[in-house]
Amino acid sequence: MLEPTTEAHRGLAADPALPLVVDLDGTLLLGDSLVECFALLLFRKPLAAAGALRRIGDRAAFKRRLAGDALLDVADMPWREDLVALIRTERTRGRAVHLVTAADQAIADGVAAALGVFDTATGSDGVRNLKGDAKLAHLRGRFPDGFLYAGDSPADLPLFAAARGAVLCDVARAVTTEVERCGTPVLATLARPRHGARPWLKALRPHQWSKNILLFVPLFVGHAFTDPVQIATAAAGFLLLSLMVSGTYLVNDLADLAADRRHPTKRHRPFASGALPLAAGLAAAPLMIAVAIVAGALLSPGFAALLVAYLVLTLAYSFGLKREPLLDAVLIGGLFTLRVAMGAAVLEIRQSPWLLSFSFAFFVSLALAKRHAEVMRAAATPGGKIAGRGYRGDDWPLTLVFGVGSGLVALVIMLLYLAEDAAPSGFYQRQYWLYAVPVLMSLWLCRIWLLSHRRELDDDPVVFALKDRTSLLLGAVVGVAFFLAI
Repeated sequence: MLEPTTEAHRGLAADPALPLVVDLDGTLLLGDSLVECFALLLFRKPLAAAGALRRIGDRAAFKRRLAGDALLDVADMPWREDLVALIRTERTRGRAVHLVTAADQAIADGVAAALGVFDTATGSDGVRNLKGDAKLAHLRGRFPDGFLYAGDSPADLPLFAAARGAVLCDVARAVTTEVERCGTPVLATLARPRHGARPWLKALRPHQWSKNILLFVPLFVGHAFTDPVQIATAAAGFLLLSLMVSGTYLVNDLADLAADRRHPTKRHRPFASGALPLAAGLAAAPLMIAVAIVAGALLSPGFAALLVAYLVLTLAYSFGLKREPLLDAVLIGGLFTLRVAMGAAVLEIRQSPWLLSFSFAFFVSLALAKRHAEVMRAAATPGGKIAGRGYRGDDWPLTLVFGVGSGLVALVIMLLYLAEDAAPSGFYQRQYWLYAVPVLMSLWLCRIWLLSHRRELDDDPVVFALKDRTSLLLGAVVGVAFFLAI
């Protein structure tokens, strides 16, 4: 949340009899209500969103259709807090404050009701789009003795020029220069801190790319790690999968806007907080996904097909299946296994049923370990539930049995692989070193499940392993054992 500026504390140096007119999109609201309506409709009623686009040529009618279908809840939207503080200060000084916006009247009424700081609220009425010259004509007719204006964009320049004073909100330097040139006093300049690329890095979640390292597993178990071409191909596959993963995270954040804004920590995510414009996310997400699939097809058609499968499963998980207990863990295990399968596909190495079977059982166990820790915390509270997940506190015996059982199955599969496949393959000169791997992995699984049952596992186990010294040490020993066996 932004701190009020000094202008908000002392008020505007202008005649209090002059009304203050405030724009909405990009000014009071850190975003665009039209894009908010479209994004909401796109994820909840995609056919209605497509139908609304047929009216895009008539902006007022388009806005009316979107506002009516989306039923946008503005209560938790990101406001420019320093401007809200300034408005409250001006009202205590006796100044009338009016919301006048090109957004539909239903949106304007909702904003006025949510904030409770406006004397009136006026928006587009389905026939007249209250923007540019139409807004200027409206203000001149309604306030013939003059007005102050708070806006944010070059489209507001005619309004700034006609106003008796300007409140500039995140405007470009060229706009400030133009306002000063036309002689309108700048009464306040409100600007948010600029964070550069940081909001995009936060939204794209590059730290989650660490899970995509699984794509390199077939490179090693297939003994192709000495081939520079295969290494480069696997690296290209890793980058394209990471691009796909980040694109799906953008989709997830756009779909969960309303829920994120009600969450104590997720409300700080870039789209939920207004740090990134929704329009940029709506453009970037499909572009990133499309580039990943098309470029993946150039590497390997099988790899591209698995990217599409990953996309379908991820979206199905995000839009509903994550709320199905136990099924969510099975899907997570499947998504991790797909990463391994992608490595084999992009390298055009034979898919090992042993490796895929082990991967599925192992990652189902890890997914249930994370969920078990959450269920155990819920069990500590009467009638406890995990919000948005479908689990209850008394489900802990199920998550424990299925999770530990899946881990044991994974270890059995690994032992069978070593005896039935790895030993006869001729790849390993000192096969006995390979048996250190299941021993070390069993120790790590025991540690994970102990922490989970004690409610001390806070991260995804894979992310936890990359930060935990004991896990990193065990992983290093596994790597050494593998190379000693060759």
